[in-house]
Amino acid sequence: MTLAKSVARRWPVWVVAALWAGGCHTPPPCDTESVAQAVQTRFGPADIPPTSEAPFIPGPLAAGNTLDEDQAVVLALWNNALFRELLVEVDLTRADLVLAGLLPNPEFLYYWSEPAKPFRYLFDFPLESIWLRPIRLKSAAAENERACGKLTQLALDLIRDTRLAFADLQLARDRVKVGERAVAVRNRILSLAEVRLKNGDASPLEVSTAKIDALLAGQDLVRLRYEVTVMEERLRNFMGLSKTTFPLVPDNSRAEPLTELAVEQLVQEAIQTRPDALAAERASAAARARVQFSKLGWFRFLGIGDATTGTITDHAFGPALRFTVPIFNRNQGGIARAEAELEQLTRRQLSVHNQIVLDVRQNFARCQQAHAELDFLLKKTRPEVETAIHRAEIAYKEGNVTYLIVLEMNRMLIDTYAREATLYADLRKAWAEVERGVGRKLR
Repeated sequence: MTLAKSVARRWPVWVVAALWAGGCHTPPPCDTESVAQAVQTRFGPADIPPTSEAPFIPGPLAAGNTLDEDQAVVLALWNNALFRELLVEVDLTRADLVLAGLLPNPEFLYYWSEPAKPFRYLFDFPLESIWLRPIRLKSAAAENERACGKLTQLALDLIRDTRLAFADLQLARDRVKVGERAVAVRNRILSLAEVRLKNGDASPLEVSTAKIDALLAGQDLVRLRYEVTVMEERLRNFMGLSKTTFPLVPDNSRAEPLTELAVEQLVQEAIQTRPDALAAERASAAARARVQFSKLGWFRFLGIGDATTGTITDHAFGPALRFTVPIFNRNQGGIARAEAELEQLTRRQLSVHNQIVLDVRQNFARCQQAHAELDFLLKKTRPEVETAIHRAEIAYKEGNVTYLIVLEMNRMLIDTYAREATLYADLRKAWAEVERGVGRKLR
């Protein structure tokens, strides 16, 4: 048996063996369940959003029960329309991964017979797809993992934004309480002024000033009550409950952040584990695979099986090859572009690294700042102001001080109440930013 006949007989077997060596196994893709599991590991329960178009509304919340921060976060992960829209990107990359694992179908060519010309047919298969398949799979799998990392980071951003909106709503309600207290204080001063006027110890101008000050406090209260509605709608939007109208009443719990943690330890943890850092790393891996593919993907190598039969000759089958001759085009432009994308994504890793360091250090410092200022206000400033205003009101009632002294003291007291509410909100917001910066719940 000649070598040509041996090759002709065994060629189909070699093709099947090459297809088997190329493998038909596709790496397990990352999906929305993987994203949910990643979020649950970092921040607690976060199931896959329901497929129903109607938002999930807990019965107790609709009945008027208070809303805590964790409930708001879970509802946002379930119902937020934008987040559910972005989750489709994972399905798109999964489809690309499946597509990358598919081998092209062989093509068949048949020639009809002519007089004195036998039948002829052939089929061909792009053999380069076999060894290019692992490269395509590597790139698509890295893109799929990048998309999951990106979606996980978007989930953390949604958690952070929801917590910030919750803090803003709680702050708006606290400011209403401060405004009501300011109105009560101004009305009490007005009553004292009217009593002094009846006793002949005050002038009508002094009473008029007290009345105007009380009216201005009432005007501020009207504005603060509408701020509650604005902040409530913002939180409602994050939670995907824009179609509902029942009030959102946050609980009165106060944030107690762990400010004694080692910030540099948190920085190192965030650099190694935060989803956007992992996504940037996988994007670089996908770019490296694309560089490798750009250097080989332009090459075409066809395996051809040719056969003839008819009245003149018997059936004869023989192999053939067709391949690209790289004289003019070796995909220089595609290679250059792939290498430039790789360099860009490599530099982006450094940008993400620097942003992570900034996020953790800056927000941890803000958390410590709000905590220290709040502690100073509650232990030193507030007691001093409350003692001073008590003395000033007694002295004003007895006619020993002017109205302006009492008014100034009351303004100081109201300012401390307002500052307390703001600092609690700042503390809650800074802690939400710290946990988002690290990428997990720290308690």
